[in-house]
Amino acid sequence: MASLLLGSAVLAISTALQAQDIAVDENTLFADSSSLADSAAVTQGPAASASGAEAKSLGVSGSLLCLIQGSASRDFFASPDADSTGLYGAVVGDVVLDARLQRGFKAYLDFEVAYLPSQADAGSDSATSWRVPEAFLDANIAHRAYFRFGKQVLQWGRGYFFNPTDLVNTDRNSFFRRVGNREGVFGAKVHVPFGTVWNLYGFADAQGVGRIDSVAGAFRIERLLGGTEMSAMIWDRGGGPPVYGADVSTRFLGLDATGELALHPEFTKRTLSTAGGFPSLRTETETWTPRASAGLGRSFRVSGIKDRLTTVAEYYYNGPGSRNDRMGLKALLPLLGGTSGASSSATALAAQGLYQANSISRNYAAFFATFSRFMRSDITLSFNAIGNLDQSCALLSGGIAYRDLNDFGLSLNVNGFVGPEDTEYTWSGQAAQAQLIAEAAF
Repeated sequence: MASLLLGSAVLAISTALQAQDIAVDENTLFADSSSLADSAAVTQGPAASASGAEAKSLGVSGSLLCLIQGSASRDFFASPDADSTGLYGAVVGDVVLDARLQRGFKAYLDFEVAYLPSQADAGSDSATSWRVPEAFLDANIAHRAYFRFGKQVLQWGRGYFFNPTDLVNTDRNSFFRRVGNREGVFGAKVHVPFGTVWNLYGFADAQGVGRIDSVAGAFRIERLLGGTEMSAMIWDRGGGPPVYGADVSTRFLGLDATGELALHPEFTKRTLSTAGGFPSLRTETETWTPRASAGLGRSFRVSGIKDRLTTVAEYYYNGPGSRNDRMGLKALLPLLGGTSGASSSATALAAQGLYQANSISRNYAAFFATFSRFMRSDITLSFNAIGNLDQSCALLSGGIAYRDLNDFGLSLNVNGFVGPEDTEYTWSGQAAQAQLIAEAAF
Protein backbone atom coordinates (compact mmCIF):
# COMPACT_ATOMS: atom_id res chain seq x y z
CA MET A 1 0.00 0.00 0.00
CA ALA A 2 2.92 2.33 0.69
CA SER A 3 4.05 1.95 -2.94
CA LEU A 4 0.48 2.56 -4.15
CA LEU A 5 0.24 5.73 -2.07
CA LEU A 6 3.65 6.95 -3.20
CA GLY A 7 2.87 6.30 -6.85
CA SER A 8 -0.50 8.05 -6.58
CA ALA A 9 1.08 11.06 -4.86
CA VAL A 10 3.83 11.36 -7.49
CA LEU A 11 1.29 11.13 -10.31
CA ALA A 12 -0.97 13.72 -8.69
CA ILE A 13 1.89 16.13 -8.05
CA SER A 14 3.24 15.73 -11.57
CA THR A 15 -0.20 16.38 -13.02
CA ALA A 16 -0.69 19.42 -10.79
CA LEU A 17 2.62 20.97 -11.81
CA GLN A 18 1.68 20.66 -15.47
CA ALA A 19 -1.86 21.96 -14.99
CA GLN A 20 -2.95 25.53 -15.59
CA ASP A 21 -1.83 28.15 -13.09
CA ILE A 22 -4.32 28.02 -10.18
CA ALA A 23 -3.39 30.14 -7.16
CA VAL A 24 -4.25 28.54 -3.81
CA ASP A 25 -4.03 30.32 -0.47
CA GLU A 26 -2.16 27.90 1.78
CA ASN A 27 -2.99 29.99 4.86
CA THR A 28 -6.65 29.17 4.24
CA LEU A 29 -5.86 25.55 3.45
CA PHE A 30 -3.89 25.00 6.66
CA ALA A 31 -5.82 27.36 8.92
CA ASP A 32 -6.56 24.51 11.32
CA SER A 33 -5.23 21.06 12.08
CA SER A 34 -7.62 19.16 9.81
CA SER A 35 -6.48 17.27 6.75
CA LEU A 36 -9.40 18.08 4.49
CA ALA A 37 -10.09 21.63 3.40
CA ASP A 38 -13.26 23.22 2.13
CA SER A 39 -12.63 22.99 -1.61
CA ALA A 40 -14.85 25.98 -2.25
CA ALA A 41 -12.72 28.18 0.02
CA VAL A 42 -9.09 27.46 -0.91
CA THR A 43 -8.94 28.85 -4.44
CA GLN A 44 -8.15 32.56 -4.54
CA GLY A 45 -7.05 35.12 -7.08
CA PRO A 46 -3.38 35.59 -7.99
CA ALA A 47 -3.03 38.50 -5.59
CA ALA A 48 -4.10 36.38 -2.64
CA SER A 49 -1.12 34.03 -2.81
CA ALA A 50 1.34 36.84 -3.36
CA SER A 51 0.33 39.09 -0.49
CA GLY A 52 2.27 38.32 2.63
CA ALA A 53 3.83 35.20 1.12
CA GLU A 54 7.33 36.15 2.30
CA ALA A 55 6.33 37.44 5.70
CA LYS A 56 7.41 35.58 8.84
CA SER A 57 5.28 35.47 11.96
CA LEU A 58 4.96 33.54 15.19
CA GLY A 59 1.58 33.12 16.83
CA VAL A 60 1.25 32.02 20.43
CA SER A 61 -2.08 30.95 21.84
CA GLY A 62 -3.36 28.63 24.49
CA SER A 63 -5.96 27.76 27.07
CA LEU A 64 -6.37 26.70 30.67
CA LEU A 65 -9.19 24.42 31.82
CA CYS A 66 -10.20 23.37 35.33
CA LEU A 67 -12.60 20.46 35.80
CA ILE A 68 -14.44 19.21 38.87
CA GLN A 69 -16.53 16.11 38.28
CA GLY A 70 -18.77 14.28 40.69
CA SER A 71 -20.31 10.90 39.92
CA ALA A 72 -22.75 8.44 41.43
CA SER A 73 -23.09 4.74 40.69
CA ARG A 74 -26.30 2.82 40.13
CA ASP A 75 -25.97 1.41 43.64
CA PHE A 76 -26.17 4.93 45.09
CA PHE A 77 -29.71 5.41 43.82
CA ALA A 78 -30.76 2.07 45.31
CA SER A 79 -29.07 2.73 48.67
CA PRO A 80 -27.40 6.16 49.09
CA ASP A 81 -23.87 5.77 50.40
CA ALA A 82 -20.73 7.86 50.01
CA ASP A 83 -18.86 4.73 48.91
CA SER A 84 -21.03 4.74 45.76
CA THR A 85 -19.89 8.20 44.71
CA GLY A 86 -16.74 9.52 43.12
CA LEU A 87 -14.88 12.81 42.75
CA TYR A 88 -12.48 13.64 39.96
CA GLY A 89 -10.58 16.79 39.15
CA ALA A 90 -8.19 17.98 36.48
CA VAL A 91 -6.30 21.10 35.43
CA VAL A 92 -5.21 21.10 31.79
CA GLY A 93 -3.06 23.79 30.22
CA ASP A 94 -2.39 24.05 26.51
CA VAL A 95 0.09 26.20 24.56
CA VAL A 96 0.15 26.38 20.76
CA LEU A 97 3.03 27.77 18.68
CA ASP A 98 2.10 28.56 15.07
CA ALA A 99 5.08 29.78 13.02
CA ARG A 100 4.37 31.05 9.49
CA LEU A 101 7.58 30.88 7.48
CA GLN A 102 8.55 32.09 4.01
CA ARG A 103 6.93 30.79 0.79
CA GLY A 104 3.91 29.54 2.65
CA PHE A 105 5.75 27.06 4.89
CA LYS A 106 4.53 26.56 8.44
CA ALA A 107 5.51 24.91 11.74
CA TYR A 108 2.91 23.98 14.37
CA LEU A 109 3.37 22.68 17.91
CA ASP A 110 0.70 21.92 20.51
CA PHE A 111 2.03 21.30 24.03
CA GLU A 112 -0.31 20.16 26.80
CA VAL A 113 0.21 19.73 30.56
CA ALA A 114 -2.30 18.04 32.86
CA TYR A 115 -2.51 17.91 36.65
CA LEU A 116 -4.71 15.22 38.25
CA PRO A 117 -5.18 15.81 41.99
CA SER A 118 -6.55 12.29 42.53
CA GLN A 119 -3.06 10.97 41.77
CA ALA A 120 -1.22 13.44 43.99
CA ASP A 121 0.02 11.03 46.66
CA ALA A 122 2.38 12.38 49.31
CA GLY A 123 5.87 12.77 47.89
CA SER A 124 4.79 11.76 44.38
CA ASP A 125 4.88 13.80 41.18
CA SER A 126 2.78 11.30 39.21
CA ALA A 127 -0.13 13.74 39.26
CA THR A 128 1.50 15.87 36.55
CA SER A 129 1.89 14.68 32.98
CA TRP A 130 2.51 16.25 29.61
CA ARG A 131 2.02 15.31 25.99
CA VAL A 132 2.19 16.73 22.46
CA PRO A 133 -1.17 16.16 20.73
CA GLU A 134 0.09 17.64 17.46
CA ALA A 135 3.44 18.72 16.00
CA PHE A 136 3.91 19.10 12.25
CA LEU A 137 5.48 21.01 9.38
CA ASP A 138 3.60 22.29 6.33
CA ALA A 139 5.24 22.70 2.94
CA ASN A 140 4.19 23.11 -0.68
CA ILE A 141 5.46 22.81 -4.23
CA ALA A 142 4.68 25.92 -6.27
CA HIS A 143 1.43 26.35 -4.32
CA ARG A 144 -0.03 23.40 -6.21
CA ALA A 145 0.80 20.43 -3.97
CA TYR A 146 0.61 20.73 -0.18
CA PHE A 147 2.31 18.52 2.39
CA ARG A 148 2.09 18.02 6.13
CA PHE A 149 4.75 16.00 7.97
CA GLY A 150 4.52 14.96 11.61
CA LYS A 151 1.92 14.22 14.26
CA GLN A 152 -1.49 15.46 13.16
CA VAL A 153 -5.25 15.07 13.55
CA LEU A 154 -7.04 14.47 10.25
CA GLN A 155 -10.63 15.27 9.40
CA TRP A 156 -11.46 12.13 7.43
CA GLY A 157 -15.14 11.69 6.73
CA ARG A 158 -18.33 13.74 6.54
CA GLY A 159 -20.27 12.61 9.60
CA TYR A 160 -20.83 14.87 12.58
CA PHE A 161 -20.07 12.13 15.12
CA PHE A 162 -19.93 8.74 13.40
CA ASN A 163 -17.08 8.37 10.87
CA PRO A 164 -16.90 4.76 9.65
CA THR A 165 -14.52 5.75 6.82
CA ASP A 166 -12.00 7.19 9.31
CA LEU A 167 -9.44 4.43 9.77
CA VAL A 168 -6.61 6.92 10.22
CA ASN A 169 -7.24 8.60 13.58
CA THR A 170 -6.85 6.36 16.61
CA ASP A 171 -8.39 8.91 19.01
CA ARG A 172 -12.09 8.75 18.20
CA ASN A 173 -14.74 11.43 18.63
CA SER A 174 -15.83 11.81 22.25
CA PHE A 175 -19.52 12.00 23.13
CA PHE A 176 -18.95 13.76 26.45
CA ARG A 177 -17.04 17.02 26.69
CA ARG A 178 -13.40 16.31 25.89
CA VAL A 179 -10.81 17.48 28.39
CA GLY A 180 -7.63 18.10 26.45
CA ASN A 181 -7.02 18.06 22.72
CA ARG A 182 -7.46 15.12 20.41
CA GLU A 183 -4.36 12.94 19.96
CA GLY A 184 -2.83 13.00 16.50
CA VAL A 185 -1.16 10.25 14.48
CA PHE A 186 2.35 10.33 13.01
CA GLY A 187 2.66 10.38 9.25
CA ALA A 188 2.85 12.38 6.04
CA LYS A 189 -0.08 13.90 4.16
CA VAL A 190 -0.33 15.29 0.65
CA HIS A 191 -3.16 17.38 -0.80
CA VAL A 192 -3.39 18.36 -4.47
CA PRO A 193 -6.33 20.65 -5.32
CA PHE A 194 -7.53 21.18 -8.89
CA GLY A 195 -9.47 24.41 -8.56
CA THR A 196 -12.71 23.91 -6.66
CA VAL A 197 -13.75 20.79 -8.56
CA TRP A 198 -11.28 18.01 -7.72
CA ASN A 199 -9.11 17.30 -4.67
CA LEU A 200 -6.65 14.46 -4.16
CA TYR A 201 -5.52 13.44 -0.66
CA GLY A 202 -2.99 10.88 0.48
CA PHE A 203 -1.71 9.91 3.91
CA ALA A 204 1.13 7.59 4.90
CA ASP A 205 0.46 6.41 8.46
CA ALA A 206 3.63 5.52 10.37
CA GLN A 207 2.14 5.57 13.87
CA GLY A 208 3.72 2.79 15.96
CA VAL A 209 5.52 1.40 12.91
CA GLY A 210 9.00 -0.13 13.06
CA ARG A 211 9.24 -1.53 9.52
CA ILE A 212 8.63 -0.02 6.10
CA ASP A 213 6.23 -2.76 5.05
CA SER A 214 4.02 -1.94 8.06
CA VAL A 215 3.26 1.63 6.97
CA ALA A 216 -0.46 2.13 6.36
CA GLY A 217 -1.68 4.21 3.48
CA ALA A 218 -4.88 6.10 2.75
CA PHE A 219 -5.82 7.71 -0.57
CA ARG A 220 -8.88 9.82 -1.26
CA ILE A 221 -10.29 11.52 -4.37
CA GLU A 222 -12.94 14.21 -3.89
CA ARG A 223 -15.32 15.71 -6.45
CA LEU A 224 -17.43 18.83 -6.05
CA LEU A 225 -20.57 18.83 -8.17
CA GLY A 226 -22.73 21.89 -7.57
CA GLY A 227 -23.59 21.86 -3.88
CA THR A 228 -22.67 18.18 -3.48
CA GLU A 229 -19.29 16.82 -2.45
CA MET A 230 -18.48 13.16 -3.14
CA SER A 231 -15.39 11.15 -2.26
CA ALA A 232 -14.00 7.68 -2.87
CA MET A 233 -11.14 6.31 -0.79
CA ILE A 234 -8.98 3.30 0.01
CA TRP A 235 -7.06 2.42 3.19
CA ASP A 236 -4.59 -0.38 3.69
CA ARG A 237 -2.00 -1.67 6.13
CA GLY A 238 0.29 -4.56 5.16
CA GLY A 239 -0.96 -8.02 6.11
CA GLY A 240 -4.55 -7.79 4.95
CA PRO A 241 -6.84 -6.64 2.16
CA PRO A 242 -7.55 -2.90 1.79
CA VAL A 243 -10.70 -1.23 3.07
CA TYR A 244 -12.80 0.70 0.55
CA GLY A 245 -14.91 3.72 1.36
CA ALA A 246 -17.08 6.50 -0.01
CA ASP A 247 -18.86 9.53 1.42
CA VAL A 248 -21.19 12.29 0.28
CA SER A 249 -22.50 15.57 1.65
CA THR A 250 -25.23 17.71 0.13
CA ARG A 251 -28.10 20.00 0.97
CA PHE A 252 -31.77 19.60 0.04
CA LEU A 253 -35.09 20.86 1.39
CA GLY A 254 -33.18 23.00 3.89
CA LEU A 255 -31.39 19.97 5.35
CA ASP A 256 -27.66 19.22 5.46
CA ALA A 257 -27.32 15.54 4.57
CA THR A 258 -24.21 13.37 4.98
CA GLY A 259 -23.42 9.74 4.37
CA GLU A 260 -20.42 7.43 4.73
CA LEU A 261 -19.78 3.82 3.79
CA ALA A 262 -16.76 1.64 4.55
CA LEU A 263 -16.50 -1.88 3.17
CA HIS A 264 -14.14 -4.35 4.87
CA PRO A 265 -13.26 -7.41 2.71
CA GLU A 266 -12.09 -9.07 5.93
CA PHE A 267 -12.87 -7.98 9.46
CA THR A 268 -11.40 -9.79 12.47
CA LYS A 269 -13.05 -9.13 15.81
CA ARG A 270 -12.17 -10.32 19.30
CA THR A 271 -14.78 -10.76 21.99
CA LEU A 272 -14.38 -11.47 25.69
CA SER A 273 -16.95 -13.33 27.76
CA THR A 274 -17.15 -15.67 30.74
CA ALA A 275 -17.45 -19.44 30.61
CA GLY A 276 -17.74 -21.32 33.89
CA GLY A 277 -16.64 -18.19 35.75
CA PHE A 278 -13.44 -17.83 33.71
CA PRO A 279 -12.64 -15.33 30.94
CA SER A 280 -13.06 -16.69 27.43
CA LEU A 281 -11.54 -15.02 24.36
CA ARG A 282 -13.02 -15.68 20.94
CA THR A 283 -11.77 -14.51 17.54
CA GLU A 284 -14.01 -14.33 14.49
CA THR A 285 -13.39 -13.22 10.90
CA GLU A 286 -16.19 -11.89 8.72
CA THR A 287 -16.00 -11.12 4.99
CA TRP A 288 -17.28 -8.10 3.04
CA THR A 289 -18.57 -6.38 6.14
CA PRO A 290 -20.05 -2.86 5.82
CA ARG A 291 -20.03 0.06 8.21
CA ALA A 292 -22.23 3.01 7.28
CA SER A 293 -23.61 6.23 8.72
CA ALA A 294 -26.23 8.74 7.59
CA GLY A 295 -27.00 12.14 9.09
CA LEU A 296 -29.36 15.07 8.73
CA GLY A 297 -28.81 18.53 10.18
CA ARG A 298 -30.79 21.73 10.23
CA SER A 299 -30.59 25.17 11.81
CA PHE A 300 -33.69 27.11 12.83
CA ARG A 301 -34.50 30.79 13.20
CA VAL A 302 -35.91 31.44 16.68
CA SER A 303 -37.34 34.82 17.79
CA GLY A 304 -35.92 36.43 14.67
CA ILE A 305 -32.36 35.18 15.28
CA LYS A 306 -30.94 33.09 12.44
CA ASP A 307 -29.39 29.69 13.30
CA ARG A 308 -30.25 30.07 16.96
CA LEU A 309 -31.23 26.40 17.25
CA THR A 310 -28.99 23.84 15.55
CA THR A 311 -29.83 20.13 15.40
CA VAL A 312 -28.09 17.04 14.00
CA ALA A 313 -29.41 13.46 13.91
CA GLU A 314 -27.30 10.48 12.83
CA TYR A 315 -27.70 6.74 12.38
CA TYR A 316 -24.81 4.27 12.38
CA TYR A 317 -24.85 0.68 11.14
CA ASN A 318 -21.88 -1.35 12.37
CA GLY A 319 -21.85 -4.55 10.29
CA PRO A 320 -19.34 -6.52 12.41
CA GLY A 321 -21.11 -5.56 15.64
CA SER A 322 -22.73 -7.98 18.07
CA ARG A 323 -26.42 -8.85 18.00
CA ASN A 324 -26.44 -9.58 21.75
CA ASP A 325 -28.58 -7.44 24.03
CA ARG A 326 -25.99 -7.57 26.83
CA MET A 327 -22.23 -7.08 27.03
CA GLY A 328 -21.55 -10.21 29.10
CA LEU A 329 -18.77 -8.42 30.99
CA LYS A 330 -20.34 -7.80 34.38
CA ALA A 331 -18.55 -10.77 35.95
CA LEU A 332 -15.21 -9.48 34.64
CA LEU A 333 -15.57 -5.96 36.04
CA PRO A 334 -13.97 -6.71 39.45
CA LEU A 335 -10.89 -8.06 37.61
CA LEU A 336 -10.66 -4.85 35.58
CA GLY A 337 -10.92 -2.36 38.41
CA GLY A 338 -14.57 -2.45 39.43
CA THR A 339 -17.02 0.43 39.35
CA SER A 340 -14.50 2.93 40.68
CA GLY A 341 -12.20 2.10 37.78
CA ALA A 342 -14.73 2.27 34.95
CA SER A 343 -12.54 4.45 32.75
CA SER A 344 -9.43 2.33 33.26
CA SER A 345 -11.48 -0.82 32.66
CA ALA A 346 -12.61 0.45 29.26
CA THR A 347 -9.03 1.51 28.49
CA ALA A 348 -7.71 -1.95 29.38
CA LEU A 349 -10.25 -3.65 27.11
CA ALA A 350 -9.58 -1.20 24.27
CA ALA A 351 -5.82 -1.81 24.50
CA GLN A 352 -6.46 -5.50 23.83
CA GLY A 353 -8.71 -4.77 20.87
CA LEU A 354 -11.76 -5.98 22.80
CA TYR A 355 -13.69 -2.74 23.08
CA GLN A 356 -14.31 0.32 20.93
CA ALA A 357 -16.75 2.90 22.25
CA ASN A 358 -19.97 3.21 20.26
CA SER A 359 -19.01 0.30 18.02
CA ILE A 360 -19.85 -2.87 19.95
CA SER A 361 -23.35 -3.50 18.62
CA ARG A 362 -24.83 -3.14 15.15
CA ASN A 363 -27.28 -0.23 15.37
CA TYR A 364 -26.74 3.21 16.90
CA ALA A 365 -28.50 6.56 16.76
CA ALA A 366 -27.42 9.98 18.03
CA PHE A 367 -28.95 13.42 18.38
CA PHE A 368 -27.26 16.77 19.08
CA ALA A 369 -28.95 20.11 19.72
CA THR A 370 -27.53 23.54 20.56
CA PHE A 371 -29.57 26.60 21.50
CA SER A 372 -27.57 29.85 21.54
CA ARG A 373 -28.35 33.21 23.17
CA PHE A 374 -30.41 31.69 25.95
CA MET A 375 -31.71 34.61 28.06
CA ARG A 376 -28.58 36.57 27.08
CA SER A 377 -26.14 36.58 24.18
CA ASP A 378 -23.30 34.76 25.97
CA ILE A 379 -25.21 31.71 27.27
CA THR A 380 -25.71 28.50 25.28
CA LEU A 381 -27.80 25.43 26.07
CA SER A 382 -27.04 21.97 24.69
CA PHE A 383 -28.62 18.53 24.75
CA ASN A 384 -27.03 15.41 23.29
CA ALA A 385 -28.05 11.75 23.25
CA ILE A 386 -26.60 8.57 21.82
CA GLY A 387 -28.29 5.19 21.93
CA ASN A 388 -27.25 1.60 21.39
CA LEU A 389 -30.45 0.35 19.77
CA ASP A 390 -29.60 -3.35 20.09
CA GLN A 391 -28.97 -3.16 23.84
CA SER A 392 -31.65 -0.52 24.62
CA CYS A 393 -29.23 1.76 26.46
CA ALA A 394 -28.19 5.38 26.04
CA LEU A 395 -25.93 8.21 27.13
CA LEU A 396 -27.60 11.57 27.81
CA SER A 397 -25.90 14.91 28.30
CA GLY A 398 -27.37 18.32 28.98
CA GLY A 399 -25.40 21.48 29.60
CA ILE A 400 -25.40 25.23 30.03
CA ALA A 401 -22.33 27.25 29.04
CA TYR A 402 -21.35 30.88 29.53
CA ARG A 403 -18.56 32.55 27.54
CA ASP A 404 -17.78 36.26 27.65
CA LEU A 405 -15.96 38.52 25.20
CA ASN A 406 -12.66 37.94 27.02
CA ASP A 407 -12.79 34.20 26.23
CA PHE A 408 -13.55 33.18 29.78
CA GLY A 409 -16.03 30.33 30.02
CA LEU A 410 -17.98 28.55 32.71
CA SER A 411 -20.12 25.49 32.00
CA LEU A 412 -22.13 22.85 33.82
CA ASN A 413 -22.84 19.48 32.21
CA VAL A 414 -25.02 16.71 33.61
CA ASN A 415 -24.53 13.26 32.09
CA GLY A 416 -26.67 10.16 32.49
CA PHE A 417 -26.13 6.44 31.78
CA VAL A 418 -29.46 4.84 30.98
CA GLY A 419 -30.48 1.22 30.35
CA PRO A 420 -30.49 -2.30 31.81
CA GLU A 421 -27.46 -3.64 33.63
CA ASP A 422 -24.52 -5.02 31.68
CA THR A 423 -25.11 -3.01 28.53
CA GLU A 424 -22.52 -0.90 26.73
CA TYR A 425 -23.41 2.30 28.57
CA THR A 426 -24.17 0.76 31.98
CA TRP A 427 -21.66 -2.08 32.45
CA SER A 428 -19.26 0.23 34.29
CA GLY A 429 -21.91 0.77 36.99
CA GLN A 430 -22.06 4.54 36.59
CA ALA A 431 -25.46 6.25 36.67
CA ALA A 432 -24.83 10.01 36.63
CA GLN A 433 -22.09 12.64 36.39
CA ALA A 434 -22.01 16.37 36.99
CA GLN A 435 -19.15 18.37 35.47
CA LEU A 436 -18.24 21.94 36.38
CA ILE A 437 -15.72 23.45 33.97
CA ALA A 438 -13.98 26.81 34.13
CA GLU A 439 -11.77 27.75 31.20
CA ALA A 440 -10.00 30.65 29.56
CA ALA A 441 -8.37 31.08 26.18
CA PHE A 442 -5.50 33.43 25.38
